[in-house]
Formats: sequence, C-alpha cells, structure tokens
Amino acid sequence: MIRDLPEKFLTRFSVMTLGRLIGASAVFLSSLLIARQMGAEVLGEFSVMLAVAAILSVIISGGFPAIAMIFTAEYSAIGRDDLLKGFVQSGRKQVFFGAALCLLPALGYLSFASPVAGVGLWTTGLIILIAIAHAITVFHGAILVGLQRQVEGLLPDTLIKPLAFLILVTVAAVFSFPLDASGLLVLFALGAALACTVAYFQVQRSSLMRGDLVVKDDLKRWRHAAYPWIVTSLVWDLFIELHIILAGVLASAVEVAVLHVAFRFRVLAGFGMRSLYLLYLPNIVSLNTQKNNKEILVQLKKVNSLAFAYVCIVMLLFMLTGSFLMGLFGTGFEQGWVLLLVVSSTLFVRAVFGPAPIILAMQGHQKVSAVVMVFCLGLSLGGSLLLYPVTGILGIALSYGLANFIGSVTLWILTRNLTGINCALFAKAPDNTSL
Repeated sequence: MIRDLPEKFLTRFSVMTLGRLIGASAVFLSSLLIARQMGAEVLGEFSVMLAVAAILSVIISGGFPAIAMIFTAEYSAIGRDDLLKGFVQSGRKQVFFGAALCLLPALGYLSFASPVAGVGLWTTGLIILIAIAHAITVFHGAILVGLQRQVEGLLPDTLIKPLAFLILVTVAAVFSFPLDASGLLVLFALGAALACTVAYFQVQRSSLMRGDLVVKDDLKRWRHAAYPWIVTSLVWDLFIELHIILAGVLASAVEVAVLHVAFRFRVLAGFGMRSLYLLYLPNIVSLNTQKNNKEILVQLKKVNSLAFAYVCIVMLLFMLTGSFLMGLFGTGFEQGWVLLLVVSSTLFVRAVFGPAPIILAMQGHQKVSAVVMVFCLGLSLGGSLLLYPVTGILGIALSYGLANFIGSVTLWILTRNLTGINCALFAKAPDNTSL
C-alpha cells in the first residue's frame, strides 16, 4: 500500500487541487461580485450570516464529522461494515436533533449583531437550513475520505456548492436583481442543498449501506470521541468564523467585509495544505491501527515537508501581491493587505508543527485538544476586545494569529508527550526507512 501511494497521490492530489482551486476561485469571484455590485456593507452582512451558519453546523453535528474519517478507516480496516453503517445513521440523527436545539440561540445572536441586527425568523430559518446541509455534506464527505474516496468526499463541499452559488450570483448580477444579504442567503442555500444531495447519495450507493446488512452501534464510544470535537472544531477549524462573528458585534459592516476578504484568501491558500494532509491521514490512521509508529513518523515527515514548501510559496505570493489582490474588491480594501499577511501566517505555523489534533484523536486524547483550544479561543477573543479600540480591525487579526501560534505549539508538545509521536516538520525521520 505504501509503495503504491505516490502514483495514487499524484492522481488524487491533482484532481482534488483542481477542484479546490475552481471552488475557491468561485468563492473569490462570488465575494468580488457581491462587493462590486451590491456593496461592501452587503458583503459584510452576508459574511456574518454565513459565519453563524458555519458555527451552527459544527454544533448541531455533535462532532461526528470530525471523527468520521478516523472511525471509517478503522472499521474498514477490520471489516466491520455493520458498525460503520450504524455510525453513519447515528451521525445523521445527531444533525437533525442538534438543529432543533439551536434555532432560538441563533435568532438571539442575529437580533444583536450590529451588521445584521433585527433579522427575522425567515432569515434565521435559512441559516439553520444551510447549517444542516453543510453538516450532512461534511459528515458524508469524511466518511468517503475514510473509505479512500477522497475526491468524491471533498468535491461536493469544495467545488459543487461554491460553483452553484457563483452561477446564481452571476445571474442575479447580470439581470440586476436587487438582492440584500438575506436574498444572497437564499442563493447560497440552494447551492448547499445541491452539495448535500450529492454527498448523501455517494454514501448511500456504497456497499456499507446495503439493505441486508445488520446494523450495530457503539454510541457510547462514538459520543465520547465526538463531543469534545465540537469545541475543538469550533476553535481549530472555525477560528475564522468565530472572529467574523465577534467583528459583527464590534465593527462596522465595511470593516467586517475587509476582514472577510482577508480570511477568504487565507482559506483559499489553506485548501492546498488541507488536501495534502487528507491524502495521507487515512493511511496514517490505518498504520495506527497496526501500531506501526515508525511508519507513521515516515508518512508525517513526507506530508509535513510538502505542506511547508507549499506554504512558503503562498506567503511569498501574498507578500508580493497582497495589496493588489485585496484592492480587486474595491476602494478601501487595499489597506487589508496587512490583515492578509497576519491571518495567513497561521498556515506557516500549522505546517511547522503538524497535524497534532488528528494524532491526539486517533490515540484517544481528543479531550486534550478541546481544552487547549478553548483556552486559545478565550485568549484570542479577549485580545480582540482589548486591541480593537486601539488598532481597529487589525487587532482581531493579530489576536487570531497569536492564539493559533500558542495553540499549535502547545498541541505539538502534548502530542509528543502523550503519544510518543513527534508530528512536527523538524522531527527526525526513523532510520532504515525509505522516504
């Protein structure tokens, strides 16, 4: 399997990267059209609404998407399709149960945040629907990644949804439809529903969902593993959305729009690095099942080296062209090039210290990640509250970058101490093992 990885790697990475680039370009162009045609204020309001939907999607899914790849790879390795089918069904039920609990809290925030203050039940309902669609899409995508079907698993969320939204926004712009942030939300919901449908049927068509299979469950273990990931995913994967939500309370809609664009570029750059890790992680999880720590270190060395080289190229590109890229969105956005460099520096830090949360999770230490990242989230949001009155929107970006640095270093140290695996770029590869 290890010897076959390079050829599969090149094929899958090429398709995934192309899909992610097209999808990320669609997100970029959608934001550009909104800023140019409908104004920075509408973009700021829309970004707050999407941030709320992203946060809700993590909460209502109960952490199941975060552990789906790990359990899928494990059950596939030991031939337990009965448990895997039970896991899929339990994850779906969790999404709808969580959604029913989140309607009122979502309405409360949206009635308070200054850029979108006073939105009604209709808009809140749309946000909940988008959260449900996103949670199901990501959950099924992670299942497919665990089955070594990375392309099918990732493209619904990274390509289909943003491309559908771009097409709809372009039609609205061409025909001059007078859309506000809520109208844009309707268009986004349509794209999210399409992606959700595609991901759902990809899983339904797999052998693990066949009708004659007796379903078994291990709910206690799944919930024990999943629930800490609600917090970890919020503060690790959705640091951006949490800061957009905070900016929605502190800043004007225009300032939120500038921060949103800087974060969009950071997400665009992060797609390539995430693709690299997702290609290697299922194999690393399988090696962990075999207790083969030596080969795990070899695979980590490979993927960390590729991720570091990729991030260096990205940071150089942003340093040379950041002002121009931000300026594409309109007058006043050029000043955001400093924000772009600050928020993108987190990619460099993550590439250096490696995928510590995944290593901790696959060895049963997922609660450690949750505790560390809760602390870092508090540090970042507290720092944002203190710095914003002094430095403006830059203070939120600086707090975001510092918290990510502290979190990455701390998790790397704890991973090394608790698991014996040094997941950092600078870790020494085992001797007598071919790279």
